[in-house]
Amino acid sequence: MLSINDGNAIPVPRDTHVFYDTEVLAVVHRAKSRESGLVSTKVWCWHGKKCRFGEREENKAGELARRYGSALETVFQRREPPELVHVLGGKLAVRQGTRAHWSSENAAMHIVRLSGEHIFINEVDLNVRNLCSGYSYCVSILDQIYVWHGCGSTPKERNAARDYAQEIALKGTSVTELREGDDDADDEMFWTVLGDSGDYAKADYWKFRNTSAPTDPRFWIVDVTVEGDPIRAVTSIPAEAILQQSVCIIDCAFEFFVLVGKHARAKRSSISLAVRTVMEMAKKVALFKPFSPTVHVLVIPTQLPLDMQHAFRDLDESEMNEGFVPDHMNILSTTEAIEHLRTSSWERSALRDAAMLPLGLDASHIPLLS
Repeated sequence: MLSINDGNAIPVPRDTHVFYDTEVLAVVHRAKSRESGLVSTKVWCWHGKKCRFGEREENKAGELARRYGSALETVFQRREPPELVHVLGGKLAVRQGTRAHWSSENAAMHIVRLSGEHIFINEVDLNVRNLCSGYSYCVSILDQIYVWHGCGSTPKERNAARDYAQEIALKGTSVTELREGDDDADDEMFWTVLGDSGDYAKADYWKFRNTSAPTDPRFWIVDVTVEGDPIRAVTSIPAEAILQQSVCIIDCAFEFFVLVGKHARAKRSSISLAVRTVMEMAKKVALFKPFSPTVHVLVIPTQLPLDMQHAFRDLDESEMNEGFVPDHMNILSTTEAIEHLRTSSWERSALRDAAMLPLGLDASHIPLLS
């Protein structure tokens, strides 16, 4: 693995499973095929979300790929493919800041989660809203490291969190293990630093996560104008420009959402199809779950439900709202959404806020707002 900076590529001597969000990294992997006996080389160029990637870095990355006779595959933080994480040993930790200055002495919070067969560890801001009942965490405070296990965290996540705590622990640092709802309530230091224990993501359904095979969210784009394929599966939430024009179905395993883009709120037929489809999906899934998943409709711009955010590794509330998160949640039940779509006339008071128009309308339908 090589760190690319200002046109130079410097080998990373240790902790090659740990990336930093300010880095550009080249990962070169050579493997021999068991079937053919031939050696193939793959070169990934990983971009941390706060990295500087200019012309010099681009040229150096391309030069490395040519040197190894491989096409360059660009990978963005939190969009790492399973093949890359497998090459790293099945575990990837991403920290904030720089490799040269990061220290486990600093107060920090890390979420440990299983995705597929791999473990992902991400440093997040030290805030109780980044805590979720579904996962395990490592929280370092002064000379103390807490390993906190949410009620839905899996055995693999718990073991990985313990291992990571030992990895970052300095000599003289004590490691305290806490289990949600068991022995965490009375630890004043933990909650004093994080914040009010009532403010984290703790939907009741998380407790079922460790008794079933954890699955990543699934996505579909719904567009009735596409003949023969009006509901199309996609691998991740669409890029921002596409998302704002789209109607999407999101399966978060324990709840479903119809997500309506900022410029898609007037696509009544697509929204209606999405709502009908997701209600049917939830009904079928309920046969195999200990409860019936809830279904909601979210219309951008909107705040996102906290538990929904924690279902993802790569969901950015600010990006989804084009950099401006409103002070409200624009969320409807399926009953309310259907009623909106069936309504043809509205009171003037319901049409005053262009960002909060009834579902099925956009500013073009209201002359004074156009």
